[in-house]
Amino acid sequence: MSSLVLSLIAVPWIVAAVLLFAPKMLGRGLVVLTALALSVISVVIFVQGGSQPFSFSVPHQVHQIMLAADVLMLLYFVGVAFKYRSWLVGILAGLQMGMLAGVINAVGEKASEASPFLVDRLSMFMFLLVNVVSGLIAIYATKYIEEEDVREQRKRNFLAILMWFVGVMNFLVSVDNLEWFFLLFEGTTLASFWLIRFRGDDLSVRNALRALWMNQLGGVAILGAILFALNSNYGTMQISELVKQAGSVGFMLPFALIAVAALIKGAQMPFSSWLLGAMVAPTPVSALLHSSTMVKIAPYTLLRIAPAIAGTKLSYVIILLCAFGFVVAALGSLARTNFKEILAHSTIALLALMCLLAAVGTETAIMAALFLVLFHGVSKCLLFLEAGVLERVFHFKHTTQLQKLGDVGPKTSFFIAFGFISLMLPPFGAFVGKWLGVELLAKNAQIGTPVVSLLAIVAILLGSAMLTFLYFKVIGALISRSGEHEKPVSEKMAPCFFGVPLILALLLVGGMVGLVPLTNNYIAPVAAAVHGTLKEFSVDGFAMMFGSSQLAVWPMMGAMLLFPLVAFLSQFVRFRGVDRVKEYNCTERYEQDFASYYFSFDKLNPWFILVGTLFFVALVLVGRLPL
Repeated sequence: MSSLVLSLIAVPWIVAAVLLFAPKMLGRGLVVLTALALSVISVVIFVQGGSQPFSFSVPHQVHQIMLAADVLMLLYFVGVAFKYRSWLVGILAGLQMGMLAGVINAVGEKASEASPFLVDRLSMFMFLLVNVVSGLIAIYATKYIEEEDVREQRKRNFLAILMWFVGVMNFLVSVDNLEWFFLLFEGTTLASFWLIRFRGDDLSVRNALRALWMNQLGGVAILGAILFALNSNYGTMQISELVKQAGSVGFMLPFALIAVAALIKGAQMPFSSWLLGAMVAPTPVSALLHSSTMVKIAPYTLLRIAPAIAGTKLSYVIILLCAFGFVVAALGSLARTNFKEILAHSTIALLALMCLLAAVGTETAIMAALFLVLFHGVSKCLLFLEAGVLERVFHFKHTTQLQKLGDVGPKTSFFIAFGFISLMLPPFGAFVGKWLGVELLAKNAQIGTPVVSLLAIVAILLGSAMLTFLYFKVIGALISRSGEHEKPVSEKMAPCFFGVPLILALLLVGGMVGLVPLTNNYIAPVAAAVHGTLKEFSVDGFAMMFGSSQLAVWPMMGAMLLFPLVAFLSQFVRFRGVDRVKEYNCTERYEQDFASYYFSFDKLNPWFILVGTLFFVALVLVGRLPL
């Protein structure tokens, strides 16, 4: 099994090296074959992996190579700082080098004694998400990147970085060693820096540098966690050992710093601007960052440490921080008209919800978080890829332009509508995750955390309402008509621009139809592995029991299938003989343009940043308190 895990790391890296020199057609075929191979390997690992985690070691020389990679990466950051005159990047790179030297001195020869790899059901869950979704994005990118106005070598570089990124992500979710985790955490930072600045203009470079230094702060937090752990009663930098010892040591600062790193990677306020700025990158980059890699490190990391922090003061601060972030990001999504910006804000909001549930740490909360991680990944990938279609095929970027889409792009219009539907309505998994979260927090309000739970419930309900307004606003634009076309005009596009979104839509339909077996055989075992037990969940026919609550899937599914059907049929309905001449316009055409729920909260944004900063400070301070 260890060889299969290593192949998920080695294969994309080898393919990335080949793509740097491969001709266009060979490179495209290689990307398709690699995506298929990684997906198959991930399925095999999940099916054959068993319920018990397994660990394995590597030769001592590998530790030396990883250490050398640490140093080279930090030196590269220093070079970036000099090249672009970014003093923040330079200072943070220097600080990281000093802290890394302290880690090396504290560890000594212990670095190679513990097994750096630990693969459990959570790792296998992430393998499937990362490789299936990222593989589809890579296939889509082979066509998308052809239309970029850059040299052929840069196009090959782009595909190579995507593949390398996938290997780094597979590596990250496999390790138990915090020093290795730091390297891979910053490896994803490096990959995102390269991809965000790909177009090379001033705005791309500026946003890439912001993403770099903000994520470097997360790297500093991880190194701080290692130093505090090694110089305390923990005496280890193995994540699994830290979790086991948390109750006996009663000192939570390493976990607080790990949580800080996770929340920065998850673009939580006040660090959300790095992810919003990443929207200047080619659309496949946005899809990759938002769905299966990079930001998903946040809920993954918090789920990894959930058994240690659940029920502590630390978890309460994370819950409140994420509840605040959920509402602010949902509000931000309503204030935007750019389609990719809307998607970015909604990602930040739902990441906040995933992290909130992971911090709660009960078995039901973990299941809810896993529902959101999985279904959000597929849905948001579909929506971002359709944003790429809007740009490439229709040259649309704003929601106000979507009112024309139903006339000229019924297939694209349907995919976008279906993507939003899958994020908000039952029986899709994203809805199940939100429902479980509210139900859980309502129960906790009666158990022992009434204030925190009540605030979290209000935030979830308020944020969810705003996101629902957003989704219906976009869907309303999609099903509107200009009256200019009496017959359906189906768009013409490259096969992968239609085929990849179709596969993602079919995955969502399959997840909806098979929600009960998917939950029972895929999500529940992962939740049990994270929490240790899973007593609250059971299946009775086509109903799922979560404690005293029951979710009857089939009746709900039958009712809600009508909504996508209506959305689909609306793309092909046309009205003949529509007269768009107004009475007092002297027969001149009247251009209708209106919008709702558009506003700006730029004046409030500094206050939101201040509150978010205070939450992060509180997170570190609470970590210093005894349990």
